[in-house]
Amino acid sequence: MRRIAVVALALLLCACANNKGLYQWGEYDKSLYNLYEKPDTAEAFRTKLETHVNTLEQHKATVPPGLYAELGTLYLQKGDRASALRWYDKERSAWPESKYLMDTMIAAVSKSNEEKTQ
Repeated sequence: MRRIAVVALALLLCACANNKGLYQWGEYDKSLYNLYEKPDTAEAFRTKLETHVNTLEQHKATVPPGLYAELGTLYLQKGDRASALRWYDKERSAWPESKYLMDTMIAAVSKSNEEKTQ
């Protein structure tokens, strides 16, 4: 009985050690922390994040929730409203639970675009 318990515990520990997590975040957390520490690295952060997202899409992997929206916000901060809208729309499509927030963001950016053209 004791051997069975030891083997079961060993199998359980091995199973936990191989858990990669539900999503592939890459170096998102480290890069985001670096951005907070050094705001002038925003362009490098955006490039790195966009490369990670494109790689996930190419491999048909699920892009973690919020990454499309993060890219949209980074583009919005640099003044590229069209790209921001595109990324917000991707977030809304990929994560239906974000629909209300993304609809609100899209409406705000679209309204801002209309006001700018008038």
